[in-house]
Amino acid sequence: MELTLGPILFDWKRDEVLRFYDEAADLPVDRVYVGEVVCTKKLGLDLDDVASIIRKLESAGKKVTLSSLAVVSNEDELSFTRRLVGLHGSIEANDISVLNIVDASAKEVFAGPHITSYNAPSIEFLKSIGVARVTFPVELSRESMAYAIKETNIYGEAFAHGKVPLAFSWRCYTSRAYGLSKTECRHHCAKYPDGMELKTVDGGPVFTVNGTSLLSADVYTLVESVEDLNEIGVRALRVSPQKEGTKTITGVFRQRIEGRLGPDEGLAELKALGGRFCNGWYSGSAGKDYMERARELSQKL
Repeated sequence: MELTLGPILFDWKRDEVLRFYDEAADLPVDRVYVGEVVCTKKLGLDLDDVASIIRKLESAGKKVTLSSLAVVSNEDELSFTRRLVGLHGSIEANDISVLNIVDASAKEVFAGPHITSYNAPSIEFLKSIGVARVTFPVELSRESMAYAIKETNIYGEAFAHGKVPLAFSWRCYTSRAYGLSKTECRHHCAKYPDGMELKTVDGGPVFTVNGTSLLSADVYTLVESVEDLNEIGVRALRVSPQKEGTKTITGVFRQRIEGRLGPDEGLAELKALGGRFCNGWYSGSAGKDYMERARELSQKL
């Protein structure tokens, strides 16, 4: 089973992003996704930086895939996407329009978690146009993933740890929170390296606001379900970068994949980092729920 590091979803400063990928070269992951999924206005990187990061990661023995925007909403974003996919031969499309941009020179084309590959017919269509790998939409249950893999024999990747990207908009939620429009961006996202917490009127956490995207309030983790994911045929697990703790998180998942760490021990190490967890979608319940024995419950479905 492959362990992957997803693209950075948040707005980090350029030196922070470069330092993160310097460290990523030594992380126990097989593949690293770089690029831009959320917004081209981020402070972090330009495309020359991305090209340099690709070279560095590949020199360290990592497979590299470029992740595209989840929503391509205007000509500037379309131009950015065209230039991005020209940097490398392995592309993860997160907007279906990107599949029209990728040319025959691409050696690998994947469907990211933001393309709605919810069932076997949709995956068969993607395969028919050259998509070799699918990261399942985050809200799919174990049962749905297992059925899709069985029916299509697709190389399936699961979002296994991180705040879950739930929705994307043409508008910028963070700018709106400051009374501004997307075109008036003043990079307020950079104040929230793991996103801005959105609470209910009663003060309870409900979502995380991150520019044009909305994520879960809690961290989604399938650390207890690694054996079960392997059993149903999932061939890669994705860890989504967080500002702190990514080295520890990838280390835990590597040990879980290799059988050197049990489910309870893995969960305990992640809990030691702090924060709240959820995992409900995997077992077919509400995504915001957390079931510490999800691997056992899911096997009874």
